[in-house]
Amino acid sequence: MRSTEELVRDHEVILGVLDGLEARLRAVQSGGALDPGYVREAVAFSQGFVDRCHHGKEEHCLFPCLERRGVPREGGPIGVMLAEHEMGRQLVRRIAEAVDRYEAGRGDLGEVVDLAWQYVELLRAHIAKENEVLFPMGEAVLHESDDADVGRCYDGVEHQQGAGEHQRLTQLAARLSRPS
Repeated sequence: MRSTEELVRDHEVILGVLDGLEARLRAVQSGGALDPGYVREAVAFSQGFVDRCHHGKEEHCLFPCLERRGVPREGGPIGVMLAEHEMGRQLVRRIAEAVDRYEAGRGDLGEVVDLAWQYVELLRAHIAKENEVLFPMGEAVLHESDDADVGRCYDGVEHQQGAGEHQRLTQLAARLSRPS
């Protein structure tokens, strides 16, 4: 199996959660209420699955291997992906803070919705770039032995998450993906 295939499967899980979040944001924009608990779970999913697990696999496993095979970091697609990972982290922190303020009566619902939309748009565009540009580029330069090494590295990233954490986050994703 190509090392990028596992990341594409992760993307499908992430896109499902983005679909669920987007449906809730549209409902709020149509006058519905926002469930802060849902947003908190989406933040937890983003921090655990998207960032620590998925981005961990990319940053610690795939990207270094691609660099060794000549794909540039600076001024290249890896650098762009890393910058977008950091933008996503910052947005998730800001969403969590905005939900805290909203629940405490010191924040604006519009801020939560705006930040969540920014996150949805960032991740959708980011995933498209990886699936359509970076991963095909990677598949062209990686050898079979690279795929095996990267796959073992992915296992290590998931192991660092703790026993059952990947499964727990995947189950959380299934809940978050359901229509409201």
